[in-house]
Amino acid sequence: MCAIAGVFKATGVDPRPVKTMTHSMDHRGPDARTIRRYGGQSPYAAIGVQRLAIVDVAHGVQPAQDPSGRYRVALNGEIYNHKQLRQNLVANGAALKSHSDTEVVAALIARNGLERALSMCHGMFAMAVLDTQERHLFLVRDRMGVKPLHWTQLPDGTIAFASEIKGLMAHPAVQRSLNPDAVESFLMFEYVPSPLCIWSGFHKVQPGTWMRFSDEGTETFEWWSKPTILPGRPGNFDKWAKSLHGALQVAVNSRCEADVPIGFLLSGGLDSAAVATMAARVSTTPLQTFSLSISADGFDEGEQAAHTAAAIGATHHDIKMGPRDLEPLLKEITAGMDEPLADSSLIATWRLMAAIKTSGIKCVLSGDGADEVLGGYPTYFAHRLAGPAAGARGLLKAAIARLPVRTNGVTQDYMARRFVLGLGLPWQRRHQVWMGSWLAEEINASAGVWSRPDQIALTSCADPIGRAMALDQQMYLADGVLVKVDRAAGAHGIEVRSPFLDHTVVELAASMGTGHHIRGIANKRVLRAAMAELLPTSVLERPKKGFGTPVGPWLKGHARHLLDDLPERTAPWIPPATCARVIQEHCDGIADHRRRLWTALTLAQWVEGPHGLG
Repeated sequence: MCAIAGVFKATGVDPRPVKTMTHSMDHRGPDARTIRRYGGQSPYAAIGVQRLAIVDVAHGVQPAQDPSGRYRVALNGEIYNHKQLRQNLVANGAALKSHSDTEVVAALIARNGLERALSMCHGMFAMAVLDTQERHLFLVRDRMGVKPLHWTQLPDGTIAFASEIKGLMAHPAVQRSLNPDAVESFLMFEYVPSPLCIWSGFHKVQPGTWMRFSDEGTETFEWWSKPTILPGRPGNFDKWAKSLHGALQVAVNSRCEADVPIGFLLSGGLDSAAVATMAARVSTTPLQTFSLSISADGFDEGEQAAHTAAAIGATHHDIKMGPRDLEPLLKEITAGMDEPLADSSLIATWRLMAAIKTSGIKCVLSGDGADEVLGGYPTYFAHRLAGPAAGARGLLKAAIARLPVRTNGVTQDYMARRFVLGLGLPWQRRHQVWMGSWLAEEINASAGVWSRPDQIALTSCADPIGRAMALDQQMYLADGVLVKVDRAAGAHGIEVRSPFLDHTVVELAASMGTGHHIRGIANKRVLRAAMAELLPTSVLERPKKGFGTPVGPWLKGHARHLLDDLPERTAPWIPPATCARVIQEHCDGIADHRRRLWTALTLAQWVEGPHGLG
C-alpha cells in the first residue's frame, strides 16, 4: 500500500503542487515520502510517493528507474512474483540495485515493453510510468482493479493523477463540481460505478488498462481482458476442485511473502477460513488473526471466527463493536472518504483496520473476491428462478406482505421482498433492485445511470448466473468491495492482499462453468470441495451471513436521531416526501429500508463533510 501522485505535460508543467497532493495521502504510506521532478529547469513532470514499506523496507525507494535510466516507475501495490522476475532479469545481465518489486517493473518495461512487462507481473498494482526519452506518461491499473488510480486534465492541459481523489483535490487548479450522474448512480448502487467519479471532470483508470499521455493526445489500451464466464458444467468437477486447491495455495503462499509480519482477517465464513488455513499449513509460526464481534443479533460472527482460529493454532484478536460506536465511526469515515460509499460493512471494516493498526501489523490477507469469482451470492440462483416466478408476482407479493419485518441480518423475509420487487425487470435492472439501494423511479434518475450495467450486459455470457457474476465482478466488487477495503485499510496505513483475486484463480474459476459453482441452492461448490480435507464440516456447510454492520436496527434505536432532518438534507436528490415516508416505514417496522436510509445518510454526511461541498 502506497500513494502516488503527480502532474505531467510534455511542453512544461508547474511541479510545486505535487508536494501538497502527495502529503494529502500520507495515511496510505506513512513510512517515507519522495518527490521527484523531471526535465531540469523546465520540468515536464513531477511524481510523488507516500510509501508503506512492505518489501525491501530499507532500499525500496520510489520512483524507481531501470538500469538505463529511461523509465521511472511509481507503484502502489505489490508484484508477488518479483523475486522470480528479478532472477530472470539478473541472469540476462540486468544490473539491479535493490530488492524492490518496483525496480523490477522498471527493468521489465525497458527490456520487454509495457504490455509484455505487465503480462508477466502477478499482483495488485496501480502505477505511473514515465518514459523520459519520449516524454510519455503511462497510467496503469491491475487486472481486477484492486488498487485505485484517478486522473483529471487541468484547464492549462496538465494531467494530474493520484491514488485517491483527495490527492487531485489538493491541486489548486482543480475545480469542484458534483457530477449529477455519479450522485444518481451512487443512490442506486451504493457506490459510484466506473468510469464515473463523484466530481465532474475526474476519471478512474479502468481495471486491466493503461493510458498514455503525450503531446499527441491520450490513448487507452486494454492490456488484460476479463475472462468470459462459461455456462454449464464442462470438464470434471473433482479435477476442477483439485486445480482450484492448487491455484489458491500458490496465491496464498505468494501473498505471505513480505519483509514485515503478516496478519489474517477472519470472519466466521468459508472464504477467510480457507485463506488462513492454507497459510497455516506453510507457516513456521502461529498466525496472527483478527475478527470483529458485533453487539447485535444476526450480525456477530466473533465466536465462529475464534473457533476457526483455534483450529489452526492462531493467536487470535477479537475486536468489539456496539451501537455507540456507530456515530463516531461515521464521523471518522466521512472525514476520510473522498467519495461516498454506502456499503454498511465499511463501518465494521474501518473499526477492524483501526484495531489492526494498533497491533502493529501493517499487512493482512483477506477472503475478498470469493463470492463474486466462485459463485457465493444467493442472487445468482435467484436469477435462474426469476423467469418462471415472474408470472406469479402478484401472488408472491401478497404472500410476503404477511411476513414479519426483521432487521437482524440478511433475513429470509428481507431476501424474499427484494426478490419479488425485482421480478419482471430486465436482468441487470433486477440485479440492481436485489443488490442496490434506491430505485431509479424513486429518485427520478436519468437513463444514463444504466450505461455501465447495460454495457456489461452486452458482453456477458448467455447464462443468467454468469451474467450476474460478471456484473458483480466488474461493478460491485471493483467499485464497491475493493474501494471499501482499500480506503479503510489505507486510512490506517495497512495493506490488504486477496488471494481469490489472483488472476490465475479468476481465469480458472471462469472456465469451470457456472453449473459447477452453483447447483440448486448449493453455492461455491468447487471451493467447498477444494477445501473439504482442510476445513471442518461446520465451516464448509455454514450458511453465508455476510460481513455487515447492523445499521437497520441501530437507525431505529440508538442512532434514530441521525434521520431527523434527512429529508431536508437530501432534498436536491431525493423527493423529501419519499424520504420521509421511507424513514417512517422503517422506524415503525412496516418495512426494512436499511439500505435506502444508509445510502441517503451517507450522501448527506459526505456532501456536508470536508471532502464534499461543506
